[in-house]
Amino acid sequence: MSSLRVTIGGITLRISASGELPAGFIAERMTRFLEPEDTSTIPSIDLTYINEDPSGLPLGPLLYDPGSIWRLHRSATSDGYAAVISYSDGGALTSRACLLEVDPCWTRCRMTELSHAAHWSSLLNLGAGELLVRTRIIHEQGIVFHATAIDDGGRGILMVGHSGAGKSTQSLTWQKQPDTVVLSDDRIAVRLESAGARAYGSPWGGTADIVSAASVNLNAILILEQAPDNALIPMDALNAISMLAVRSFMPYWSPELVETALDTLQTLVATVPVYLFRCRPDDSVIPVVRSIL
Repeated sequence: MSSLRVTIGGITLRISASGELPAGFIAERMTRFLEPEDTSTIPSIDLTYINEDPSGLPLGPLLYDPGSIWRLHRSATSDGYAAVISYSDGGALTSRACLLEVDPCWTRCRMTELSHAAHWSSLLNLGAGELLVRTRIIHEQGIVFHATAIDDGGRGILMVGHSGAGKSTQSLTWQKQPDTVVLSDDRIAVRLESAGARAYGSPWGGTADIVSAASVNLNAILILEQAPDNALIPMDALNAISMLAVRSFMPYWSPELVETALDTLQTLVATVPVYLFRCRPDDSVIPVVRSIL
């Protein structure tokens, strides 16, 4: 029996296996999110790992197909879900895929995948782990964004944007500043906590490949838009929610969970000021952003 714990965005996965976890199971970037085993606390997700070929396992009806690397099905054996993650086969359940069988609240998971030889690492380090975290966090007043987050001397800035909006450029620009930490340049988890909204780094970096397990309380949220001149434009709540929603990971297969996520966004924009940030790709952005912190 072997086990380990990984915590991302305040979501703790306790991973257990009947035997030894295979070599290469945890990628280097994921090791930054490992935590000591603590039997006194209940994990957010209890994950059982099975090192077997998943291709013969049954699937229920297809619920959601985003047309990329994964698909979500009803479970064929319970009232939960079955998610297939497969980078090489477009979401098909093959021997190279990972199958996540989860309960309705995404607190218990059976993960089946077959380890391979040289340079293999589990899909838990990629889409499988991301799907688990970004779905479970919605149950815990959180949401994952397409974003970078900056800890500027203890002041937190969330910069949200679609691909190509400049998240990695902004990350590299701010990374050069003293007393500044960039949490991630592509995936940021945000949670509503007693002290306010808090941003957490993730293992899933973007073009700049910046990964940090750090976190910071948020002082401002900026929606990025490339422009020839810098300008910060305050946003009203309704427009802020709609723009943040399409730049986050919504559970579109579940109307109830989407409603929960929108409630979280409503509280978030009431807690933290949101701006449309028309920005240049250089360090002229630094004093502009700091003027609102």
